[in-house]
Amino acid sequence: MKKILFVNHTSGWGGPANSLIRLINELDQSKYSIKVLLLKPSNIADKLKENGIDYCLAESRFYLKYYRFFPHSEAGYIKWYQIHYLIMLGVLWLLSRYIFAERELRRHDYDIVHLNSSVLTDWLAPSKARGKVIIHIREPFRKGWVDPLHYFFRSRIKKYADQIIAISHDNASRLNLLSRTKVIYDFWRAPDIPVQDTTYASKKILYLGGSSTSKGFYTVVDALEYLDKDVQIYYCGHYATEWKTGKILVDVMRWIIGYGRKREKAIQKIHANPNAKLIGLIYNVGEYLSEVCCLISPFTVPHFSCPVFESYLFAKPAIGSDVAGMEEIIWQRQTGLIFKRKSALELAQAINELTSHPEIAKQYGQEGYKVAIERFSPKNIAKFESIYDSL
Repeated sequence: MKKILFVNHTSGWGGPANSLIRLINELDQSKYSIKVLLLKPSNIADKLKENGIDYCLAESRFYLKYYRFFPHSEAGYIKWYQIHYLIMLGVLWLLSRYIFAERELRRHDYDIVHLNSSVLTDWLAPSKARGKVIIHIREPFRKGWVDPLHYFFRSRIKKYADQIIAISHDNASRLNLLSRTKVIYDFWRAPDIPVQDTTYASKKILYLGGSSTSKGFYTVVDALEYLDKDVQIYYCGHYATEWKTGKILVDVMRWIIGYGRKREKAIQKIHANPNAKLIGLIYNVGEYLSEVCCLISPFTVPHFSCPVFESYLFAKPAIGSDVAGMEEIIWQRQTGLIFKRKSALELAQAINELTSHPEIAKQYGQEGYKVAIERFSPKNIAKFESIYDSL
């Protein structure tokens, strides 16, 4: 029996943790002994316990209190006024790489370490010292050109990773280590309850990005003024109410550019607008997908939108922005609509079009269902098991 240690970096519920739990639940438990190492205390532990998955929390105070992962994606570029934060991340990366990751790994017996995100490059070398290493690319890797950090992180992956798994072809191409990379889409089970045709005329829209700028929050808020009067957007996800970080320079710059005020005004606008309903963080995404006409994914930077395929499994179409990689999952006027990035007017027009033509929404949704069943089938689990067995 192969022993697999999954390392998860996030402190909040989201795509990586959700996908991790679904993967573990589907693996052949007679072939693999599985444990999850959480670097941060969070509600993910409750979900692991709920699913009967063996897990532990990092013992080092370094991870529990001080550690911050170094963002490797296009959405994670450090602003010019955050240079001190960049230095801090660099120091934390080095401490994790050369001291604390190794100490944590000594406490575990494993054959394979499955790093659940590309941000865990600091864990590559320590993991490689005692077993095989898989790194999971779950976000569009930062581009090269004049970015030395791209080449540095890429070199770590190239040197220490035995296998790279990317969740999309766009993500795989950005790292450009194709001979060692396998594209495996995440796995979802189709819902048991059939979708009611009447929901395509519901005029309700689902947005899951919270108050994240990169996920298009402000675009969705600005789109409210252009929506037909009977359309309603459900705003789901995490909506932070505190904008201060405790870092003086960052907080001063945020105050100057109106960071906190802008978000507060946006949330006030949601509360005041009959076209909007603020839901907050949810776990039962399927219940909302069952009742809405479609899902929107208005990212402002490249990012693979897992919720798009969740919507397909409920035979619901999706609307997404034209960021790189979106064309891989939303096929224009076949499974949904693509609009110009950051264009609130075009987003509203796309929403109005689908909510005004439920027969078209149904057509796109049913086509999306076929795509999801093909790309997110149990065959993907077999691909993971094939990799584990070959290492």
